[in-house]
Amino acid sequence: MKHLLIAAMPLSLALASVAQAQAQPAVEETEAARPLPDFATDMQRTIQAFDSTGMVAAVMVDGEVVFHAASGLAEEGTERAVTQDMLFPIASISKAFTTTALAILVDRGEVEWDAPIRTYVPEFSMWDPWVSERFTVRDALTHRSGLPLGAGDLLIWPDGDAEPKDVIAALPHLRPTTGFRAEYAYDNLLYIVAGEIIERVSGKNWSDFVTSEILLPVGMEDCAADMSLIPPGTPVVTGHERAAGAADGVPIDERLNFSPTWSAAGGIWCDTGAMMKWGQFWLDGGVTTDGTRLLSEEQAREVWKGVTPQGVSGALRRAGSSHISNYALGWSVQDFEGTLAVSHGGGAPGVVSHFLMLPDKDIVIFSATNDYRGAASTFNFHTASALLGAPENDFIADWGAAFAKAEAEGTQLIADTASTAPADIAPPSLPLSAYAGTYRDPWYGEVRIIETEAAGLFIDMGRSEILDGALTHVDRDRFAAFWPDSSLKADAFVDFITIEGKVAGIRMKAISELTDFSYDFHDLQLERVDE
Repeated sequence: MKHLLIAAMPLSLALASVAQAQAQPAVEETEAARPLPDFATDMQRTIQAFDSTGMVAAVMVDGEVVFHAASGLAEEGTERAVTQDMLFPIASISKAFTTTALAILVDRGEVEWDAPIRTYVPEFSMWDPWVSERFTVRDALTHRSGLPLGAGDLLIWPDGDAEPKDVIAALPHLRPTTGFRAEYAYDNLLYIVAGEIIERVSGKNWSDFVTSEILLPVGMEDCAADMSLIPPGTPVVTGHERAAGAADGVPIDERLNFSPTWSAAGGIWCDTGAMMKWGQFWLDGGVTTDGTRLLSEEQAREVWKGVTPQGVSGALRRAGSSHISNYALGWSVQDFEGTLAVSHGGGAPGVVSHFLMLPDKDIVIFSATNDYRGAASTFNFHTASALLGAPENDFIADWGAAFAKAEAEGTQLIADTASTAPADIAPPSLPLSAYAGTYRDPWYGEVRIIETEAAGLFIDMGRSEILDGALTHVDRDRFAAFWPDSSLKADAFVDFITIEGKVAGIRMKAISELTDFSYDFHDLQLERVDE
């Protein structure tokens, strides 16, 4: 059963959604003012296009919140509605809080953007010793390390048990795929290192520093720097994932919620009202509502200074809306419909959020959905385009259709792979017992293959409880791990490497393009260690 259109909701939820959408403050229009878009209708269109379980959104123009709404369910299978004061994990939007914390320390003369990380974390290393000596704080924040996309995320994703010290120890074993500072490739681990810099310099852990030095002064006291700090009884959204082709999302396994290790890379939980305060803080150049300057004008400009060219998404480029995009310090900065756009997205298990500012137009937009789908950025860019007078760009229709097509194609690929194998496949080249053993990757750690009497081969991913499951034979020495939680959409091929009749190692890769990049199975170089 879907809970997307108001007409399909229980009456109590429908009335709540309508009331919340209508609760936006009235804006006094002048003859020169352009009529505001129909935010409520656009939000419902977005929910329908992405089949969202629930959604929140807020828009601020010229310092006034002109739209603030919540719709749908906070948790499938319950009557719990999404509300405006509900906390959502903002995930990687948290990276801007990390760079703000560092900017505060730069203002105090305790950190330098272009100082080597070893100045603050002496044991820090990368693959190349030359790079290790020269790798700066700025490098850690701008996704130009030379590492591949999402490198090492399996240490902490989906439920990896690594701590910051484990992340630091793993980095020298992660192989670069491009030159140092040569290309953009998004990463999370180096933001965890940035959090460690904040702790070692300030004497406070990342969560305490961000809470006392940023959240409270800005007026975001209802936000939590990590999940463990959320007070009991606070309304909190539940994330949803769904198996390929499933009609409805299912609440995520609680083990998927980010651990404190994620904090500096993506640990904050916030409500929409607080995110509007965050936006106003930046529109005011680093000054809080009571007039306190947290950042110097110099550092407020520095964090928005583009460093690493990203390239513009094809959809925005085709629409003629944007042509240049760079990653700054915890922010993406780009042209959008002839003005500056400063933004960042966030993806936590079962939740996606997006924050967008048009500083020269005094516009702030935030939205989030409790499904792992692109509804938030779609709503935000569509709304920004409409506010800037480009109604011909119907991003909701265009991006919603592209999402549906990709979802259908990915679902079919997974179904084809999971279907009954053809009769002419090659059997395993060795007895199943020959594959059983312990394998080790230098950055990830140990993975075990176990032979069971009932199910054949079983893979235990070591750091993860979620990624443990039976292996299905595919062809010769290729098996597939169809994880017990199919909503992850992270099933993986497991290829055994044999040399002279013995299994020497394992290589893995995701089966589907729907799989999130943080399942970086392809970066594992698992070598057998029990023989």
